[in-house]
Amino acid sequence: MTYRLLDSGNGEKLEMVGPHKVCRQAAQAFWEPVLDEAQWKQLDALHIRSKKGGGHWEFQRKLPESWDMEWGGLRFKAKLTPFGHIGLFPEQMSNWEWLRTAIPAAIGTEKVLNLFAYTGGSTLASSQAGAHVTHVDASKGVVNWARENAALNQLDQNPIRWIVDDVEKFIRREIRRESIYSGLILDPPTYGRGAKGETWKIEEDLLRLFKLLQEVAPEPKLILVSCHTPGFTGQVLAQMAGQVFGIDPGQFESGEMVTPTEQGLPLPSGFFARWAHN
Repeated sequence: MTYRLLDSGNGEKLEMVGPHKVCRQAAQAFWEPVLDEAQWKQLDALHIRSKKGGGHWEFQRKLPESWDMEWGGLRFKAKLTPFGHIGLFPEQMSNWEWLRTAIPAAIGTEKVLNLFAYTGGSTLASSQAGAHVTHVDASKGVVNWARENAALNQLDQNPIRWIVDDVEKFIRREIRRESIYSGLILDPPTYGRGAKGETWKIEEDLLRLFKLLQEVAPEPKLILVSCHTPGFTGQVLAQMAGQVFGIDPGQFESGEMVTPTEQGLPLPSGFFARWAHN
């Protein structure tokens, strides 16, 4: 079973997560939905956001703890988390498609570093394309989830390093080890907390992170940056990365990440900037 965005509007999105119909928040969906109210109410689960962050699900019927689904040429273990996540960000599909094309042309089997790597969509797409991938996330549970996804896609025997660590601490160790990467992928959160209490604030820390990455990728052949933080548009991401790595920002492809829909309007969700050496 595949992921499907059925409709969006009035600050919500209606989705099929494999065989299960759910409704989640979509703050950017200011328009009206196309499907009628009855179809929006025929749900398996509705996510309710808490004022303090996170939230909970209200279930119309009992669902399994997890199940498999497909999206963007990949298989994922789906699971409904209290924060309203489902196990993938569907809007990343175009970035996965780009990686499958750009990696063979730009870097082949050389090393790619994927930071804030979550459940591994970009890791899996990069591995499908032949790269040697280092997957880094501060959450042990999320990294284990990504490893399960690799097994679902028969990529668990491919050269993928699974790292549970604070991103900045890991990069500083890689600098000391004189490790060099040809490709960089990162999807930084607006705010985050590491396993040992480390904090991340994108407006304070992203530029510093780019400067650290320049030491492990002094001559990168591929860069993909995405985020969901207001103000950090594709143009902003391209200019930040381009300035640090000495690449004309105009050479980056940038824009909004968008999930295609079956009804109504496509749903924009965050921004990207990507570049590959010709």
